[in-house]
Amino acid sequence: MTPTGGSSAVLVERRKLLDQLDDLLMQSARGRGAIAAVSGSTAMGKTTVLNALAERATAAGSTVLGVVSSPHEREVPYSAVAQLFHAIDARSAPPVAEDDPLAAAQRTYQIIAGLAARRPLLITVDDIQHTDTSSLSALRYVAQRLTRLRLALVFTRGVTVEEQPPRILHDLLYRTSVRRFHLGPLSRAGVRELAPSPPSDRLITEIHALSGGNPLLAQALIEEHRLRATPESTGGVGPSEGDGTPPLPEGGISIGPVFHQAVLAYLHRIGPRAVLLARCVALLDEAATPLLLSRLSGIDTELLKRYLRLLTGIGVLSGARLRHGGVRQAVLGEMPHDEATALRYRAARLLYDSGAPPQAVAVQLLGAGPLHEDWVLGVLREAACQALDDGDVQRGIRCLELARECCSDETQRLSVKSQYACGQWQLRPADSAPHFLALKAPILEGKLTGYDALWAAEGMLFHLSFDDALMTVEHLNDGDEEMATALHGTRMLMASEVPGVLDRLSRPLPATAAPAMSHSELRARHALALVLERGADEYAIALAQQVFQASPNAVTSQLSSLPKALLALCYADQLDAAARWHDHLAGDAGRHDAPAWRAQIACVGALVSLRRGRLADAVRQAETAYARLSGPRWNVSSALALAILIEAHTAMGDHQAAAGYLTPEPPPELFLTRAGLHYLYARGRHHLATGNTYLALSDFQGCGSLMLRWNVDTPTVAPWRLGEAEAWLRLGDRERAARLVEKQLARPDTGLSRSRGMALHGLALVQPTAQQPAILRDAFRLLEVSGARYEAAAVLADLSRAYQQLGDKRARPTARRAWRLAKSCQAEPLCQALLPTSAPRSIGTRGSAESRGDDRADQDSFGGLSESERRVAMLAAQGYANREIADKLFITVSTVEQHLTRVYRKMGIRNREQLLQGAHAVSYESA
Repeated sequence: MTPTGGSSAVLVERRKLLDQLDDLLMQSARGRGAIAAVSGSTAMGKTTVLNALAERATAAGSTVLGVVSSPHEREVPYSAVAQLFHAIDARSAPPVAEDDPLAAAQRTYQIIAGLAARRPLLITVDDIQHTDTSSLSALRYVAQRLTRLRLALVFTRGVTVEEQPPRILHDLLYRTSVRRFHLGPLSRAGVRELAPSPPSDRLITEIHALSGGNPLLAQALIEEHRLRATPESTGGVGPSEGDGTPPLPEGGISIGPVFHQAVLAYLHRIGPRAVLLARCVALLDEAATPLLLSRLSGIDTELLKRYLRLLTGIGVLSGARLRHGGVRQAVLGEMPHDEATALRYRAARLLYDSGAPPQAVAVQLLGAGPLHEDWVLGVLREAACQALDDGDVQRGIRCLELARECCSDETQRLSVKSQYACGQWQLRPADSAPHFLALKAPILEGKLTGYDALWAAEGMLFHLSFDDALMTVEHLNDGDEEMATALHGTRMLMASEVPGVLDRLSRPLPATAAPAMSHSELRARHALALVLERGADEYAIALAQQVFQASPNAVTSQLSSLPKALLALCYADQLDAAARWHDHLAGDAGRHDAPAWRAQIACVGALVSLRRGRLADAVRQAETAYARLSGPRWNVSSALALAILIEAHTAMGDHQAAAGYLTPEPPPELFLTRAGLHYLYARGRHHLATGNTYLALSDFQGCGSLMLRWNVDTPTVAPWRLGEAEAWLRLGDRERAARLVEKQLARPDTGLSRSRGMALHGLALVQPTAQQPAILRDAFRLLEVSGARYEAAAVLADLSRAYQQLGDKRARPTARRAWRLAKSCQAEPLCQALLPTSAPRSIGTRGSAESRGDDRADQDSFGGLSESERRVAMLAAQGYANREIADKLFITVSTVEQHLTRVYRKMGIRNREQLLQGAHAVSYESA
């Protein structure tokens, strides 16, 4: 029998062994029979060594007979001897079970001795541990009579994990004349020899560590690396590490399907129990322990420990876990579906009985499907809550979807659906409305009660489904003392988010005092409602700060309180504190997979940025929030983001973008919400900026009417009186504007420095010019302290004009400062208004009413210039470079330079710096 050729690559670190076996062959050829046994773990190269030895013996003129034993033939008597007989003479009948063992052994010996007399003979038996005992008895008989035969017997023996070898095998292999060899893992030097090209030290270290020195796995990793480096797979060979091999990817060598399949092949070669154990390890993953693995697989504990040691030794396992996620997926992927389902059911029950965390049990249930047993529903719901708390919203929703299928009655199913609706809101807030609305009928029928029902009602409020929400809340407001605190929380939510809905209740909700140990959501709602009613209330600010101080330990389900607390600080004009907390929360957002919460934080962050004059940041944050929150229906959060976008774009002078956000028709329900107030005010500012003064007046008056009716008349939400006053000034009614400003100043505004500064700005603009500077300076100090840069820039702009009209030399430096501040806010209209050739501004963004006089010619520093020269001079005064001016005016750089030369000559100046000074503005680029 001619053996198959072996791979020279796998003979790495095996050649010394082959040389020693060659010596045995030469010894036997001289008439002194020899026996050798080569042992080693699976896939260590024993068969390859045997095949290489057979090739050498054949080349030397010996007769070679080979036997390959397998577990399937272990119980078939004389199956190994039969392979020898068929190789010698197909007509020779091998012994059978009924034959006398001694006679069979003698006959076998006679045939072998006859062959050895003619030529040197080599008999190899691969995997002798699987050889049947009858054949082993015959081989032992031959081995006992080797002394004068030209015969060499060479066996390979795999390391067995399960069964104890038969006594006769021990007698055969442990005779004193037997030379025994052991094949261990490859060293790093051996792994280096396997590689086809000189590898890097890092690559060798990685492969050796991942393979455990197992030749099969090491070759798989080398092939994986080779495939990654070929032009066909990468589009070209990347840069080398300096030794001819492609660089390793960041994080180590790539592990892919070649390695995964090699591990699977290795497991199957060990045996079915190794495959079963690997499947159990893959299923249990992090929850795996030797005891659980033994109970799940049915493998005896001691035997299982031997398997674990074997698989750990060759790098497949680390402890009781598979070392590589890809191998785990490969093991799971080849499992038959029915077997996987049955194992997962069993694993889930074992984990539950052993007291494992609900999340670990739920992992198995999610892979198995619905299971209608009493303990399953509670586990899935607990696991869902934990997943939502941990920020894994996707997994939480999957647990709830399966829990819904495992419910045994309608009450359970409805409770799960309420929890599921809240999970969907966290994941896709814009699309969650149907999940809440579907619960209305069961609530009214009394099938869904308590907190589950109240969550659904608050979800309806979020989506502006006020009629449905009111019916639900009215039904729940039945005097139940246990629900009093929860309904008080709903009352706080309505007062702060949808104040126009609160007075539509037929019966007031409980107004009980929140207990000291109340949860953060209730404290945040209370803080926001107090600030809207009282302004910068110290107790409300303290409540909000308390919510933030607990936020580092907050789980995802508790995060909904943080946007409300942030709003409370913003409406209390605590802009610096709000900005600090927002930055902290935004930086921590990555550990929470809660899109709704992140969108709400971005939305409130946009409002804080808007109030601090960071207009571009406000647009960016509001766009992010609006993209996540907007959907087929309006909701309170998307409406706020929309209002911020309108106001910010208007302040930046991008009226087209603002108009685009005003295109969708708002539903009437929006004007029952706090977000509706922001929307009306923002739309009024846009109308005012685009010359639609009467429309602006209508929006400001409508906003004020609602704020007065709802008792949330604080300018930190919307300074509607100042907006209306500006509109009346535009229409020439100074007295009416003055009355509105005075009413605003008469309101208590302790702590509201930004709002007070804006009101003083309005007051200055309805006063004679001589009285304006002192008031404007006070307004600027308040706005500067509060961090409101945009409003501060507007105040400085009006102060510079007042100084100019009064002939005060402070006009020019004040204008420069205003321009720099406006430029830092990216408020282009304000920058343009500060240039002497631009049209005068109005209140707030707002400039003075008196600046509307016909004094433009007096202020025009560019008199005597041609129109082309004026355009170039204007852009140069705004800080644009020559190339940028050329691009904007569609002329060459040379033409720009020529125009500027003439401008300098006509204005009697020498350079651009003097041009900027002459224009009463300085570029902010160097500031």
